[in-house]
Amino acid sequence: MKRLLLPLPVVLLTFGMVANNVIAEDRVILGSLERLTEEYDYPYLSVSLESTVNGFSAKFYQFRPYGLYMGLGLVRMTGDVDVCFQSNPSICSSVDAKVTMFSMEFGWDLGHWIPFVGETISQTTGEQTGLALFDDENKVGINPSSVVERAEDRSERYIGLWLERDTFKVRGALNNILDESEPMSVSGGVLFQMDNKFAVGAEFEILLDSEAEGFQFSLQFGRSF
Repeated sequence: MKRLLLPLPVVLLTFGMVANNVIAEDRVILGSLERLTEEYDYPYLSVSLESTVNGFSAKFYQFRPYGLYMGLGLVRMTGDVDVCFQSNPSICSSVDAKVTMFSMEFGWDLGHWIPFVGETISQTTGEQTGLALFDDENKVGINPSSVVERAEDRSERYIGLWLERDTFKVRGALNNILDESEPMSVSGGVLFQMDNKFAVGAEFEILLDSEAEGFQFSLQFGRSF
């Protein structure tokens, strides 16, 4: 959790600059609905993991013509994670999961193109209300009275590109490009700024891994100023 608190001074400084009208005019603040589904297979453990979490996020983008580009995002999601035995999918252990993500990216406006680099810091906490057990006869069972709490911190770096066409912008990114222990993913999105200053957008992310399936989608609404 401490790692998630480290970027807070940057966020406060950014919004302080906005309040004092330091940042150029093309700024966008968005709120969004988030959904993340993942499925992993662990053959050496004979188990599979399926998760679905939903939540909300806040995003801020600064677009400065031929200048510094910056993006910030904060995501909060909750849901369930099911750990099931591949030999008997009906036997599962349920986990209540909470996911918090903070992302920060910087780039440079080259006209219609904006290359950028960024990092996403995430923390997943879970409370397991059923623990899978093996008995002496190698049979599988669930102890529903057991409670196990776990927390996992992750950091992913990515590179990407915005393409600008007047009020319409398209982005793409390749995520987790440095850590070979974690699966890579590709993401994309669109952002449309209307004449009345309202903005709508959408983003998606897909895992690129033979042993995992994952899809994240967000639908965004906000305002440019």
